Amino acid sequence: MIRNLRKLFTLITVSLLAQTSLFGQTESSIKNVFWQPNDLQPGSVTFVTVELNRKATKVSGRFLGKDLLFFYSGRAGVWYSLAGVDVETTPGSYDLRIRVALPGGRVARSVKPVEIGTVTFRTGDVNVPENFVNPDEASQKKIAADQRLKERAFAHFIPTVQWSGDFVTPVEAPPTDSFGMTHIFNEELTSEHRGTDFPIKEGSPVSASNSGTVVLARELFYEGNCVVLDHGQHFFTAYMHLSKIQVREGQKVRKRKRLGLSGATGPCHRAARSHGRPLGRLLCGPHQTVRIDSTGDRQSRSNC
Repeated sequence: MIRNLRKLFTLITVSLLAQTSLFGQTESSIKNVFWQPNDLQPGSVTFVTVELNRKATKVSGRFLGKDLLFFYSGRAGVWYSLAGVDVETTPGSYDLRIRVALPGGRVARSVKPVEIGTVTFRTGDVNVPENFVNPDEASQKKIAADQRLKERAFAHFIPTVQWSGDFVTPVEAPPTDSFGMTHIFNEELTSEHRGTDFPIKEGSPVSASNSGTVVLARELFYEGNCVVLDHGQHFFTAYMHLSKIQVREGQKVRKRKRLGLSGATGPCHRAARSHGRPLGRLLCGPHQTVRIDSTGDRQSRSNC
């Protein structure tokens, strides 16, 4: 009886030691997790880096209720992901959860608190034709058809990243502070401005912020002439109110490729969009699109 108890005790001890050793190995597999820019606020886009001490088969994450897709950087143990902070996110502390799949079925996890700061958006009056505020029956049909087109475009999925390096501004002009601004149309309709305006001469070239695939290129009721690029892994940029579209749907474009000419079509603005959510739910300020630093320098930098 005593001998059997000793064997059982030895077995349990060995098992616990093995589990403790495995836990320590998986925990130490994650060297570091950081993001740039460091200071985030509603509307921010952030570039997340995970550094590992050993080889992984897959890295995934979750932030602000949305799944993050990581891709291998090509550098030993370094994985990247882009994430967005919804413009309607309440300032506060949120968990960034990382899951690393290791060879042999092991899993390492890490949780990092991320602080979302406060931001104040402006309010302004905008006068537009009455049909944009109270659309007639024909316009309502157009709006419904456009919504289906946008849903189809943003449902497009490319599993691998198409972009590389920095995201650049689409025009040679500084952005305004119009992102997030509350517009009051004709003193009766309130709408949140979900893009950024660039003050440039009509007919100026508008270029792709980074490489991607054109998933939408046509005239829409509210957005005017609009081009949407899929940069891979549910990251999109949209270019609106163009006077002319110069690309076609399905076309692959490189960074700085001309997409069209600037204009004033539609009433409602280039927008960065992440994780395949509708325009009104997750939209990030394009003027805050991060300047990608993949050399190991962890200073946060802005594109503009």
